[in-house]
Amino acid sequence: MLDSSAPISAPRPDEPGYLLSAVLITPIVVLFGAYLVVGGPPDHLAASSGTIILGLYLMTWGFMFLVSYYFSHRSIFLRGLIWICEHSSWPAGRRMAFFYFALGAFGGGIVVLKGLGLV
Repeated sequence: MLDSSAPISAPRPDEPGYLLSAVLITPIVVLFGAYLVVGGPPDHLAASSGTIILGLYLMTWGFMFLVSYYFSHRSIFLRGLIWICEHSSWPAGRRMAFFYFALGAFGGGIVVLKGLGLV
């Protein structure tokens, strides 16, 4: 039962979080660069290191959306991801971060398994 006398917590103030944004963007840039260097196989998603890197890249994006749901007040990059969920999704809302997380994590996981030759 809700206690009506309990104080309502104030929204957290937004922090700039430029350093945190740079730290979060770094793995995305590194994985993308590694994929460009290694290159994808000519066969669509054949077992190769390029396919594994592509899957890790997709999984990283998924986890960034999950982190943005909980910590969007800490970084401008995470606020940008939540903005995508709230303004560029249908249905619009913060909970779309969970959808994008599932899409990236499970879709990327399948690509990693394909790259390992397990699927």
